[in-house]
Amino acid sequence: MSTRLFKKVNQWQQKIFYWHRRSRLLLPGMCLICMQPLLGERDLCQPCKRLLPANLICCDWCAESLSSDYAKQQLRICQQCAKTPAAFDKVLAPWLYKNPFNKLVWEFKYTKNLAAGYLLVDLLFDALIEHNQTYDCLVVIPGQKKRIQQRGYHAPSWLAKHLSLLTGIPFLKNGLMRVKDIESQQDLNRKARFLNPKGAFKAMPHIAGKKVLLLDDVITTGASAHWAADELKKQGAASVDVLAAAKTAR
Repeated sequence: MSTRLFKKVNQWQQKIFYWHRRSRLLLPGMCLICMQPLLGERDLCQPCKRLLPANLICCDWCAESLSSDYAKQQLRICQQCAKTPAAFDKVLAPWLYKNPFNKLVWEFKYTKNLAAGYLLVDLLFDALIEHNQTYDCLVVIPGQKKRIQQRGYHAPSWLAKHLSLLTGIPFLKNGLMRVKDIESQQDLNRKARFLNPKGAFKAMPHIAGKKVLLLDDVITTGASAHWAADELKKQGAASVDVLAAAKTAR
């Protein structure tokens, strides 16, 4: 597809997405947490929004949740990052994978509840506005083929496409490719989990010199994000920040 045609298609997608959002002001909806009726662009009432488990006290690098002892510290660095800094520059994970936010993420990821997906896009957009940084492109951590086939789609790519329409950050669908699937992390120890995704990704040369925003739905160990960022920087990425819908507490 030519650059001119690509821009034209993207402009139409942005217009459709805009009118989809504005139509919610006229049509009744319901809060996806408490299921109470409401009217507005988002399926989330204010009381339930206040119930979302915010990841407020966390490591400034990896977003690992920390104890309240760190609350008054100007620089918050977890022991793992102090010992071995990751390849990414920063993780933005404003919420913890806890009730009721985990149900919202689960509904979107495993049952393809697109209403939940649109709400996650809005919340991610809020996080980016608060972060107040500019990026040249948006890429995702590629999923494993077997899991994509089982679920019918790749949730982070869906989020990235719609977040791109909302922010204007270009989504490079093939900016980062998966070159091998990995074994399940579930039964591995911490060191094995960290090394498991090594060599699983390949970044494209056109990523060189760009400030990259790397998107994933949930970050648990951060190993995949580390090796993905490592590959992006080997291809010349100027910086790599990670954006996640949720962070699993260690």
